Amino acid sequence: MLPRSFLLPLCATGVVALNTHAQVVLKAQPVEEVSSENQAKAAKPAPPSDLDASWKTQREARSLTLQVPAPRGQIVDRNGVPYAQNRVANYLALVMPYMEGAADDKIVAFAKQSVESANKLLGKSWSIPDDRVLSHYKHRRWLPLVFSSSNGINEEITPEMEKKLEPILGANLVLQSAYLRHYPQNERASHIIGYTGKSRPLPLGPIADGDPIFEEMEGRADVEKTFDSDLKGQPGIVNVLFAPDGKRLAEDVRRFPVPGRNVVLSIDSSFQMFAEQALQEHARNGGAMVIMDIQTGDILAMASYPFFDLNMFIPGITGEKYEALLKDPKLPLIARAFRGEYPPASTFKAATALGILDSGKVDAKTYFPCSPAMEIGNRVFHNWSKNDFGSINVVNALKYSCNTWFYAAAIEAGADPVTGMCSRLGFGERTGIPIVEGEGFLPTNSIMIQRRGTKILPGDLANISIGQGMVLATPLQVAQAMAGIANGTYLPQARLVKQIQDYQDNIISAFDPKPRKTINLNPLHRDTIVKGMVAVVSGDGGTGHAADIKHAQIAGKTGTAQWKIAKDQNLAWFAGFLPAQKPMFSFAVVYEGRPGEDVSGGRKAAPIVSEVFTKIFEKTPKDDPMLLAMQNVPKDSPIGPEDEEDIPMGKPVEESRPRQQEVRPAEQPKRTIGGFFRKLFGRD
Repeated sequence: MLPRSFLLPLCATGVVALNTHAQVVLKAQPVEEVSSENQAKAAKPAPPSDLDASWKTQREARSLTLQVPAPRGQIVDRNGVPYAQNRVANYLALVMPYMEGAADDKIVAFAKQSVESANKLLGKSWSIPDDRVLSHYKHRRWLPLVFSSSNGINEEITPEMEKKLEPILGANLVLQSAYLRHYPQNERASHIIGYTGKSRPLPLGPIADGDPIFEEMEGRADVEKTFDSDLKGQPGIVNVLFAPDGKRLAEDVRRFPVPGRNVVLSIDSSFQMFAEQALQEHARNGGAMVIMDIQTGDILAMASYPFFDLNMFIPGITGEKYEALLKDPKLPLIARAFRGEYPPASTFKAATALGILDSGKVDAKTYFPCSPAMEIGNRVFHNWSKNDFGSINVVNALKYSCNTWFYAAAIEAGADPVTGMCSRLGFGERTGIPIVEGEGFLPTNSIMIQRRGTKILPGDLANISIGQGMVLATPLQVAQAMAGIANGTYLPQARLVKQIQDYQDNIISAFDPKPRKTINLNPLHRDTIVKGMVAVVSGDGGTGHAADIKHAQIAGKTGTAQWKIAKDQNLAWFAGFLPAQKPMFSFAVVYEGRPGEDVSGGRKAAPIVSEVFTKIFEKTPKDDPMLLAMQNVPKDSPIGPEDEEDIPMGKPVEESRPRQQEVRPAEQPKRTIGGFFRKLFGRD
């Protein structure tokens, strides 16, 4: 057994700070006071020595070459705040002396007596199976046999327990030290960070050169898994001379373990905390929020609720606890922010509107009726409101989130311009973050021909235009699309990891910001859409007033989606960017309604946005570059006189959950898109 002091210098529990430029400096705080000279030794092999002569003089002594697993690197946020670290844990272990000529029952009795003495002091019921005792004595008695475990999970010896054990600790009962993963933020960013597990059980047969001293860990999910080769470091090698009774006589460290590299995320821990707190308070059934830098693509927050405590998995999780997580009806293991695939609802209308204008068949002054319902083929497609708003243009169609306007305008423009623009904005494809994410789905003419032999029909296009039907997207995809609209020139590549550093703070690799694709939105079309999105939040009668904050003007879009129709569950969305006239951040929020709950984007999702960004502005230091950059940004006039023509002004409206489309009964009065369109597109 190596002394506990051997492990401690290599186990930084981490206070971290931000250095100049982008480099994060990890200032180690060892568990015990350790000199900087000892820290530096981690990368330097010790001079070789010859133990061979000494061990040969003792019968039944052994000289073993063992591997010392390296401490995993840390995972930290963009400012160095730690999400994953290491600490040294102690387990109670049995060291078995050489008992010449002893029968099996004597060996087993010795082990049971030793274990029972510990159980009496601690009130435990630990045990070692007889066959395991005999196998260990025969093949591995020079090494400690850890027995402080329950249900196959090692149980750590706390300082209080260690004090009680002091009278019996010594030659036969020892504390075996090992590195243990620790998540200091507990449930924060749990779906991003992931967790670790044993890479393999400790060997049971004869000792071989290179056997590990204690169990090695490997990443099992998300960042821990994707960057496992960087995080796990390089194991050390030690030669240890043991006496026949298991006592360590001497050790020769041939190579110190090299700690794993540190992964620096793009996440801002404050943004992440504010988003998770708001979801926990307001989206009790489930939800997600993503905040992105529209220039760099940095993901500043990617929160999913409900979350789970990562420390539940350390050093291992019982089958019972894991089963409880799987059976939890709120599904806490689901990473809703980047794996949840939802109909994006009316947040999709911003992208649809750009495609409609890009077609050249509809412009900012084109009017279509905003009526309660419209017949397309043999089906009636509803607006969310039973009121007739008259004929309106695209700005007010966004402001009032008018479904029937989008049905007519999308059919006029055609499917290719609409789906083509949505594809340019990243819908239907993964964003490229380095952990498993959802792909979403964007139907196109080519896909529909492959799947069912026909192009997108008018009824399909009506549903697509309002983000319903076959369209699916993750909150991350929606936030990225909003970043593209805010940017106007390119769709930024979503960036979750900024760089990889070694334990001496040298940058090993950096993932520089880059465009994902050039989009070059028509400036006039973009400005028109932004005008409508500003009106959603700031204009009279807009559907997103609850997202408004005093610190900056928000351009946004509400959405309310049919989701799990059989359970009468619906979604509320709010997505957009800010400040509207000089965008820095894009965002997307989704709120999962309870069965039977009446939800809307304006009532359920928009207030989450307001709360989170209010906290960001008010709790960020006043000299923060973000706040300074957003000072004195002019606010756009929500609606100009030319946009208000023919619109009956009344009390503010609120987009409610959409009614399911229905087949028109024969006696119902018809409201159609006109015979010309019916002849042109046929019936669906």
